[in-house]
Amino acid sequence: MKQITLTISSRDYTITLDDDFAKSFEQDCQNLMGGRQFIEPKELLEAFVEKCYENYTTLKAIKNAASDIDDILKRE
Repeated sequence: MKQITLTISSRDYTITLDDDFAKSFEQDCQNLMGGRQFIEPKELLEAFVEKCYENYTTLKAIKNAASDIDDILKRE
């Protein structure tokens, strides 16, 4: 487990994440924050919406792929 501190609107928040996920999370945060040490609520909300949309499109693609596989298996 790894602890990460985020500063949002001049307030620190410490979260504990699994080591593997922490690496991915830190990389995403670095991309979002561009080397800055803090983030504003509006930027955080925009990032959250972007990740939700990313998740939505990924799940949609998975469902389509599963449906295609199901259709192929039914034909065989």
